[in-house]
Amino acid sequence: MYFLKEQYSKTLTSVSNVKNSEGLSGSDKMMMNATKIDEGVIVMADLNIELTTKRIMKLIDIPVSEEEIEYYLKNHQVSKIQRDLVYAYYTKYFGSYRDLNLLTARQYMTLLILLKKKLLIELGYEEDEDGEIHYAALPYILTGNLTDKVNGRLIRNNRFIQLLEGSEQYQNLKNNKYKMIEYIKPDYILQTLSSIINSRFTYVTYENPELLGEEINYSEEKIADELLYFLDSL
Repeated sequence: MYFLKEQYSKTLTSVSNVKNSEGLSGSDKMMMNATKIDEGVIVMADLNIELTTKRIMKLIDIPVSEEEIEYYLKNHQVSKIQRDLVYAYYTKYFGSYRDLNLLTARQYMTLLILLKKKLLIELGYEEDEDGEIHYAALPYILTGNLTDKVNGRLIRNNRFIQLLEGSEQYQNLKNNKYKMIEYIKPDYILQTLSSIINSRFTYVTYENPELLGEEINYSEEKIADELLYFLDSL
């Protein structure tokens, strides 16, 4: 067996409550240094946000007007569950959640609108047997307003669970892509689906302002399908 030995290059300092000639103890100095902010981190984060946002806008390449941003700033109340999904999507561009937590409200709304428009294009709409058009649900849920607190109760509907368990996409997410998360937090995917499906949201949509405040109603299966697609794209 071999090992490397290296001299520790730092000088250790005793942390005690004994005051020195300046009236400061070791613990006082530690607390003073602990509260200092590395301004370089903030500068780099701001730069990353600016450059990454510009790159995302070029990649998605869908116009976002100032009027749209102002509309959502005025009417959309961001909930944690919505923000977590939006951050989960964009973290691959920013490299981590850290810088996303430093977004201004305007920057967040810009990225939210881009994601909504992208999902509307990708998820599109479907026509049922009666000829009725059903548009995508998730883009409106992400930009809607949560009417009450999140309902985290797990869905126990046997028919829904059977359909979910029979989904190839769900099984792939559960047993492959999110295998470690499912191990640490059992039923993570089902919990995520349940929290969105069981909670109530109302419309906040710039293109249809007359819908403001109306409840968003879609079937459990449709919301689940779109959420599975979304989780698979992360």
